[in-house]
Amino acid sequence: MTNEANDDIGQGQRLPLAVSFAAPSGTGKTTLLVEVVQRLTRAGLRVATVKHHGHDLEVDTEGKDTWKLRRAGATSATLVGRNQVAWMSDGEQPPPLEEILSLFHRDADLVLVEGYRSAELPTVLVHRSEAADPSWQPPPETCVLGVVHPDEIDRTVDLLLAVLDGGVEESA
Repeated sequence: MTNEANDDIGQGQRLPLAVSFAAPSGTGKTTLLVEVVQRLTRAGLRVATVKHHGHDLEVDTEGKDTWKLRRAGATSATLVGRNQVAWMSDGEQPPPLEEILSLFHRDADLVLVEGYRSAELPTVLVHRSEAADPSWQPPPETCVLGVVHPDEIDRTVDLLLAVLDGGVEESA
């Protein structure tokens, strides 16, 4: 998914701008993103996040209604409360990122994504030499917006604001 993710989908709705943060595990992506999200939201932006977890995941609680309904054969179950929505699906593959964005993050100004390297989003590479992993495969160079250290919060925020303003092109 290139960030023609901003193209119209469905009935005239538009996907928010999505930017991926990529690095080997243990580099500091989440720590950086926590700070970046805080600063962007203080600046008035509606920021959403998507974290791709490369392993099996079970958030539904055994014995609860949604768990029972899924075990009965429902392909997915959505639990809606006053303050949160949880969607559980038993698909063999995770849903495409476009589907996640259109279902859950349409109202965001910006979605910061950890993982989904194959989606070919505009990407910020997070680099910390102590966390180098020679087996880790980066996304294509054409997707890379820049390389940051996990401590470069201001620089990362500035890069994202420039992307939102249309001032940064994807470049190696």
